[in-house]
Amino acid sequence: MTLLHQRLDRAAAAGPRTPVIQYRDQVLTLSQLQTCARSLARWLSDAGVSQGDRVIVQAENEPMTAVLIYAISAIGGCFIPVHPTTPTKQFAYIKENSGGVMVLSVKAGEWSADVGGLHINVPNLNDLLHASTGKLPLSTFNPRIIPEDLACMIYTSGSTGRPKGVTCLHRQMVFAVGAIADALDYATGDVIFCSLPLSFDYGLYQLFLAVECGAMLRLESPEIGGLGLFRALKKSRANVLPAVPAMIEALAVMGKRKPGELPALRLVTNTGAAPSPTSIKTLRSAFPNLGFQLMYGLTECKRVSITPVDGDILKPGTCGRPLRGTRVEVVNASGTVLPPDEIGEFVISGPNVMAGYWNSEELTNKTYQTQHATMRRLHSGDYGWMDEDGYLYCQGRRDDIFKIRGFRVSCSEIEAACSEAPVVRHAVMVPPAPGRPSTLFICASDSEFDLLGFLDDRLEPHKIPDRIRLIDDMPRTANNKFDRRALIESLQTEMKLAPTQKQEMTHA
Repeated sequence: MTLLHQRLDRAAAAGPRTPVIQYRDQVLTLSQLQTCARSLARWLSDAGVSQGDRVIVQAENEPMTAVLIYAISAIGGCFIPVHPTTPTKQFAYIKENSGGVMVLSVKAGEWSADVGGLHINVPNLNDLLHASTGKLPLSTFNPRIIPEDLACMIYTSGSTGRPKGVTCLHRQMVFAVGAIADALDYATGDVIFCSLPLSFDYGLYQLFLAVECGAMLRLESPEIGGLGLFRALKKSRANVLPAVPAMIEALAVMGKRKPGELPALRLVTNTGAAPSPTSIKTLRSAFPNLGFQLMYGLTECKRVSITPVDGDILKPGTCGRPLRGTRVEVVNASGTVLPPDEIGEFVISGPNVMAGYWNSEELTNKTYQTQHATMRRLHSGDYGWMDEDGYLYCQGRRDDIFKIRGFRVSCSEIEAACSEAPVVRHAVMVPPAPGRPSTLFICASDSEFDLLGFLDDRLEPHKIPDRIRLIDDMPRTANNKFDRRALIESLQTEMKLAPTQKQEMTHA
């Protein structure tokens, strides 16, 4: 079964009454999700969506988003999840670049379809559940779909430039779901707490993993955080939390105040960036039954590596071993594969390497380079090393690594050292540029703490930032990651303005 919607057919046949999605007081079983998707596939088809069409879904964290994804897949279309708060100009670019034939969005709980400027109301879940569309599997809706067909496009901004549409075929997505499920400690009956946006591939794949593993996905607002996150986790009795570093750090603060008050939570996964080791240590102390699986991935191949549960204890700093069927090589600037423990770029090969970028052959050929006329190798732009046991250690993106006085310096290494300070909640390093000093932004509980002295004991002199800037709150992206680009823009703005008094520490 190598089509995305076939995996739902298989799961619904094996356990039709298994709950798969919970949103507020509403629960959908696998059979109900399949029924709704089948009904909506018929509606979308009647509205003009056909095989190969691209359909944009403003992906709210609610059940209809999941239904739409499987319905579009069953037709043979390509779903494009976008964050509901995507800026107007960026959204317009995605629509034009993708050639989307329909935009599906929700307002005040009502979904509508925009087709060429004409707005059509979309049936609600109750109508879809009771529509007379028979009980045939989704795979019978369009038997002409093949594993090489496009299932999804995820637009990612990367570090610079316009959004890029990463093209994902059915076979690539299905392989990724199966390989990730094999490596993660998800189990039948788990409750997965998902406040990650479904427009973010990390959040999106929680839906596919819930279907694959027989777990229930509890959808929550991406806006939830701090005390609200803690309370919602406690109330839901969720036992699995996919998180980004900002969520882990917020939960660690609550863990200090309320140790032992999340008895159901047994597993936290992390990707997007390395979490603070101090925050993980705090959570392990507050919740002794809690395990961690740290991961590394990128949209261009979904997931690269996953640690075994608590593998970071034996291998501090690791982001895991490559998924089954995946090869990771560490190469130098000339493409030569390096031996263990030497730093270079991660190059990934395997069935999870996605097809390329939509309407961008030049960028595709630069990033997805072909070897021996057959094998495509993804040049990740991420740097790090592999130890003799095959564990990866990610040092940072090409944009996050800079040279100073001939030395290579990693933003991630500086951030990790800073996060060990007991007063530091968040830390983001901005590398230097012409006319712009290297600057470490921090959120800290004590402005009088000698952070420079703290870093002097942990980092070589050339790694100490030129400036440390204390700020009240760290800017974040729509996916709840710390927004380094926004910090860079703030520094560039300062360079153009007259000097002002700022709260900062300067390294002599």
